Amino acid sequence: MREVEINTDEYGRFLKYSKEIGLDPTMIQAAGGNTSFKQGNIMWVKASGKWLVDAQSDELMVPMRISKIKEVLEDKKCSDHDISNCINLEISPTGLRPSVEAPMHAVLDFKFVFHTHDININSLAVQKNSKLKFEEALLELNWKFIPYVKPGIELCRELIKHKTKDDNVFILENHGLIVCGQSLEEVRELNREVRFRIKKLHGKILDKPKEAINDKIDLINTGYKYCRDEFINNLAFQKSWINKLSQGILLPDFLVFLGPKITILSIEDENFSDKLEKLSRTPLPSNSCVIVDQHGVLIRDDALKGTLEIIRCVHDLLCLIPDNAELKYLNKKEISDLLYWEAEHYRQQQNILGQ
Repeated sequence: MREVEINTDEYGRFLKYSKEIGLDPTMIQAAGGNTSFKQGNIMWVKASGKWLVDAQSDELMVPMRISKIKEVLEDKKCSDHDISNCINLEISPTGLRPSVEAPMHAVLDFKFVFHTHDININSLAVQKNSKLKFEEALLELNWKFIPYVKPGIELCRELIKHKTKDDNVFILENHGLIVCGQSLEEVRELNREVRFRIKKLHGKILDKPKEAINDKIDLINTGYKYCRDEFINNLAFQKSWINKLSQGILLPDFLVFLGPKITILSIEDENFSDKLEKLSRTPLPSNSCVIVDQHGVLIRDDALKGTLEIIRCVHDLLCLIPDNAELKYLNKKEISDLLYWEAEHYRQQQNILGQ
């Protein structure tokens, strides 16, 4: 027996809007972001590693018991596995694992919760002292700024610490945006309003792409191929961007899909082709892409599904960040926590090309 009969019309509209934001690369990239819909004691939340763009065509929402999640969270030592055990197996046809952000969705007492990796938001959220800029832009909205913590249970607990019952917008430092509402119309309008206000702070300008000098490197047997996206290749021609990328990782999904650092080489490097071949044998996601200074971007033959979407996000994010901005990078512990996290290994496995 189902605990509650799902409102199929409302659920269908939820899936439609989930797909809509999944189609917008300024809000969602690859398997990033997640959405949820609550009815009674059941919450449907996006499955880990799945793409919101497929929300209407695939079974990718996982039903979970809200009361069970909240009960599990009372144990300060609870794990991601404990949260996954809150799936309502009676109505779950897929056997998928819920998003690691499921507890965050459960503790937000709104029917609809949408979490995106919006580049307009993140272009500010990765800057030092960004809270002051958000305070200026989001005046009179019910919102909170959440300092960066590891996604999942830790983020859920941080959210509980800061939120009030009226807060329906959350800015996640070095991570993204959450908007909540009791109706899809409310969520859609709130999302539009927040994005509009932040866009006014900087305005989006994409630099004119430059041609990659593709005929100067022999990539046979290196394990790499040329990237054909002209905007992505533009990363190799912007000195200030290369400098920023050389200093560290800005967002969790950059780490999950691209590795703990983005490798930057020069075509003049000694034994260039041998270096590429060696890089191609490192465990994924490390060295999924290589930037060749003043030449272009190379993508590994076996890179995870979604790598191109993430590296394009790197480009678009940097377009919005002033050259003189001070950036807040993930520190060694934050990188380690993600790099060796089983939940992220699972998500990577869901995005191996060919699956």
